[in-house]
Amino acid sequence: MSSNLPPQEHDSTFKLLFENPKDILFLVRKVIGYSWAKDIQEDSIELADKEFVDEAFQQRRADVIAKAKLKDREVYFYILIENQSTVAKDMPERLLKYMILLWARKIREGVEKLPAIIPIVTYNGLEEKWNVTKDIIDAFEIFKENIFRYELVDLSRLDVEKLFDGGESSLVPVVFYLEQARGDAKELTRRLKRVVPVLERMDEHNRERFATFIKRIVEPRLNEEQKKVVVKLTETLLQEGEKMGEFVSNIARVLDESLERKFNEGIQQGAYQAKIEIAKNMIQAGAEDDFIAKVTGLAIEEIRKLRKELAN
Repeated sequence: MSSNLPPQEHDSTFKLLFENPKDILFLVRKVIGYSWAKDIQEDSIELADKEFVDEAFQQRRADVIAKAKLKDREVYFYILIENQSTVAKDMPERLLKYMILLWARKIREGVEKLPAIIPIVTYNGLEEKWNVTKDIIDAFEIFKENIFRYELVDLSRLDVEKLFDGGESSLVPVVFYLEQARGDAKELTRRLKRVVPVLERMDEHNRERFATFIKRIVEPRLNEEQKKVVVKLTETLLQEGEKMGEFVSNIARVLDESLERKFNEGIQQGAYQAKIEIAKNMIQAGAEDDFIAKVTGLAIEEIRKLRKELAN
């Protein structure tokens, strides 16, 4: 599948997704399956400051940093999430820089023991395989197998549908499932209909968040008039309590209309190019402009322009 959508779409979508502690918990427990994640104290997860100033006094910003602690332990650890839609050869170095800057901040705060930092990369490059080493350095107490080796959540190789069962409190499986089809509007439409039962089991908060996500996902494929329709549909869902099934069906309809519009535009463009080629052939055969215009339907001015181009 190919995609003309900007990398920022992926980044902003995933940053928004992992601003929710439950989604971070779902990621480390259900998607990656860290052995220690079952012991995370759920109400301890909170987003941390992701802004840093390095040694050159330059501003740096990580995508998501959260802190949490394990049950029966007082010491916090950190989860660092970087979101990528393209392969980043410098990812190990980038993660290490963020980790060092975070540790430097904790040192300035006077901590006696540096916290563990667990790096994770979510990668949504559907065409290029991730081929960057995951090893950063060895080491560290209970997290020794994970702390300097980030886990890669590669959506193109993830069987997301298996995550639907038991994921009612998290949008992670739904967003991952739709992200896998972000380059294929037809497949995205099919998947939207597939996730309706999953969405209907979710609470109101997650349904509101889904409305925001779907708006981000579909808008790059729409013209201005269709974008207004999506905004109206979203408002109706949030303000008037429209059923999720009706909302998704309406969004799918807008996507279908977008596909049909692009298909028709393609046919029209192809027909126009065919007329241009016929006109060029007739010019080269010595036909008069009036006759060419009658045969092709092209304007006289356009035929004269083609004649001039061929003469050059």
